[in-house]
Amino acid sequence: MLLKANLRLLLAQLDSLSETPYFTSQLDTYIRELREVLRALLSKVAAQPMAINEGLAHFIAREVWRLTQFLTGSTTKQIPYEVVYAIGKAAAEWGARRLLITTAIVQEANFYFHGSSREFFNSVERELGIKISHQPVQIALPYIYRHKPLFCVPLFHELGHFIDTSNDVVTTSLFSHPENVGPDLPDLPSSEEIARAPDEKRKAWTQVVKSHRAEYFADLISAAYVGEAAHGFLGEFIPNQAVSSSHPSSASRYQLMSDFLSGKPNPILDMFQQTLSTRGLPALAVRFRLPDVDDTFGNVRPCKLESDADIFGAFAAGWGFLSRMNNKPTGLWASLPVEDIERVTNDLIEKSIRNRMISEGWDEATNP
Repeated sequence: MLLKANLRLLLAQLDSLSETPYFTSQLDTYIRELREVLRALLSKVAAQPMAINEGLAHFIAREVWRLTQFLTGSTTKQIPYEVVYAIGKAAAEWGARRLLITTAIVQEANFYFHGSSREFFNSVERELGIKISHQPVQIALPYIYRHKPLFCVPLFHELGHFIDTSNDVVTTSLFSHPENVGPDLPDLPSSEEIARAPDEKRKAWTQVVKSHRAEYFADLISAAYVGEAAHGFLGEFIPNQAVSSSHPSSASRYQLMSDFLSGKPNPILDMFQQTLSTRGLPALAVRFRLPDVDDTFGNVRPCKLESDADIFGAFAAGWGFLSRMNNKPTGLWASLPVEDIERVTNDLIEKSIRNRMISEGWDEATNP
């Protein structure tokens, strides 16, 4: 009874979402496909006898419920469109499948990523005959940051987790560079110490090493796209986080990002470069270009972004500008209260990216 009720309720919610004028054509298609999944599943569940394995039906229903969670925030009143646009540009570089950024707005001080279950998409196609055209990149961010693009830079870190799990980057690294071989990770026992540990303890350390590598990889992806903004936000959001079984210390994370951005050799970076090459993926490299925002932002005007690299660089340049105006405001900014400095800088980043979105959309419409 409850399974059928849940499916009907989810279908009603998606029916309601489909009527909003705020969705893009890609989201429209995605929602339509999820509605088709629910209708087909309801038909099989209602058959006598049930025409699908009950456990599989519950699995598909749970996955659609979770996917729907990341659609309810995707309206113009909630979604940080400019940030999602930039994330989409970055995500497109890391896989052939069509990707779709979906968001959830949460009331906690946290950013996180939910990967989409490959088994769900395979099961839907195999059991229901429906192929979902887009793979969702599902990210959550705090409600209070929804219109603060400079405070949304951790979403590039969450993108790093998506790239990792979608391409088995960290898992592959453990085959070529096992936990008892190295490279040694800061804050953890050396690879030699791990190799000498009893089997059970070594297995536990394997999981810790895997978790730490996942965080380091996500940090490197973030630094590759938004540069010092990744380091700067992390330094203020979790300034002195101690090492844990799931995360390296803040200091170790800062050091790796600094080494990457400055071109300093680092064995962790070398390991990931080798792994990415093995997986046939792009190398880790700086993907941003810093636009000159001092003149335009100094006169409280958005800056012109000429390329995708400029879009990514706007986050780094904007973070630097905000930091300077917070510490020692000059010119027109000298008379602004500190809360207005933060608000106006974020607003200028939004407008700069939005102008680029409009320009690009116009070019696509006039030059199909």
